[in-house]
Amino acid sequence: MNLRIAAAAFSAVAMLCSSVYAQEPVNPQPATPLTYENPAYQKITPDVAKKMMEEGGVVVIDVREPNEYAEGHVKGAVNVPLSTLKPGVKLEAAPDLNQKVLVQCKSGVRAEKASKILVESGYKHVYNFYGTSQWPFGLVK
Repeated sequence: MNLRIAAAAFSAVAMLCSSVYAQEPVNPQPATPLTYENPAYQKITPDVAKKMMEEGGVVVIDVREPNEYAEGHVKGAVNVPLSTLKPGVKLEAAPDLNQKVLVQCKSGVRAEKASKILVESGYKHVYNFYGTSQWPFGLVK
């Protein structure tokens, strides 16, 4: 009896922790939880990203495929598809590893994968600002 109660309690706590952990400060939520952690990597809201862009000194990359990028992207974003990123390779748009790089996709999931590659490549300031589906400031074609 006590074992069943303990197992049920553990299960309830695990579900609560996983659902709280998966929540991001954007709507809609990314399709899968964003779990990557590294001191060189941060997730930021679109509001924070917009402010950083307005202040300057950042490179914005969109890691969606070219056809997705052509449908609409953040003004000033450079298209660098996730499929083309390789560990150890510097971005042409950001050759300085100390450059602040803002990364976006459609929901934040590919942006996190790309951010991990960028951090592994030596970039020290990588920011995932989720995706175009959460970007409230309009897109350009």
